[in-house]
Amino acid sequence: MKLLNQIQINSLSIISLIVALTALGYNTYRNELTEQNRNIRHAGFELLMELNELQLLTDFAHYGDDRKSANPIKGWSHILYINDMSYLISTQVSTQANLLQKTWTDEWETLHTNETSNKNITLAIKTLRNKVMDTMRRLD
Repeated sequence: MKLLNQIQINSLSIISLIVALTALGYNTYRNELTEQNRNIRHAGFELLMELNELQLLTDFAHYGDDRKSANPIKGWSHILYINDMSYLISTQVSTQANLLQKTWTDEWETLHTNETSNKNITLAIKTLRNKVMDTMRRLD
């Protein structure tokens, strides 16, 4: 009887405490989600810029005349960075980045002379770019 009476007397305080704890929990959840989305967006933009650099190197290596500045070996630094950043975005992007690395591994040596190598690498870059964009579009 005494406990029920105390709850009745302090019901406004108890309700206020429940509302405050619920609001705090939701605010914490939203802050975590916002930070995660911010990190994914930043990594996505970095990845898109790196993909652009790799595409330029690929095209210059195949179509350009200056083989020294368009050396496909430089592409390895882009590939490694792309793979590192892809893990911050999603497993689908990471998987696609691994496929880009495999394509690069198979095609980089013939990039200067083989049109198919250029097309295969370009397709892998485009596919990864689309995967990154799709992931970024789905963020809250």
